[in-house]
Amino acid sequence: MLLEVSHLQKIFKTRFSKEETIALRDVNFTVEEGEYIAIMGESGSGKTTLLNILATLEKPSNGYVALNGEDITKIKEQNLAEFRRQHLGFVFQDFNLLDTLSVRDNIFLPLVLSRAKVSDMEERLNILAPKLNISDLLNKQPFELSGGQKQRVAIARALITSPELVLADEPTAALDFKNSEDLLDLFEEINDEGQTIVMVTHSSLAASHAKRVLFIKDGQIFHQLYRSGKTSTEFNKEINLTMSALLGGE
Repeated sequence: MLLEVSHLQKIFKTRFSKEETIALRDVNFTVEEGEYIAIMGESGSGKTTLLNILATLEKPSNGYVALNGEDITKIKEQNLAEFRRQHLGFVFQDFNLLDTLSVRDNIFLPLVLSRAKVSDMEERLNILAPKLNISDLLNKQPFELSGGQKQRVAIARALITSPELVLADEPTAALDFKNSEDLLDLFEEINDEGQTIVMVTHSSLAASHAKRVLFIKDGQIFHQLYRSGKTSTEFNKEINLTMSALLGGE
């Protein structure tokens, strides 16, 4: 088991009153190595809070998250940045690329921060760049790229450290339909090669490319679907039916 989430609870309290907001009530699930999981839920369901805790960007109020047996909620603040660089890869909806750096240097950034050898960085990039179809973009600046190209660069940056887990936050939200389809096909290829992915999305189209979908409502996982042998189109229909039931309160 790669990831274990157990009895996770997150309560937000306002500074000047006793009012509490329960974002996560009692979240439990596991992720096996090599899985590709999508987490879906309506706005305010707790899915972004859940992703932030998995990313060690927030601490839970109760419960724990274990990655390869290590409770990541107990890692000291001063060690979190290094932990993220060594174990996690991130793909964001707004790409989070630095316009002052070239595409190559944006991809290298997590390895530079980890003081990796230049030869090692180049070797890793030489494998990734052709696979992601970005070899001819490496000397460009991010502002010269299309949205789809930026997201491919962001994926390269996420994968360059060979992370145990890639966390994706609404990765298709800023892309048009064609670029979204290309990105989702790419995620499937990466997953087929063994990369574990957990993606938060509001898009049934995006979720239909995953192997399993977890549905979160009112801060709890209330249902899950497995893709099994279904096509993404068939799985998309099943996801939409489940989301309709979720929104309808059935």
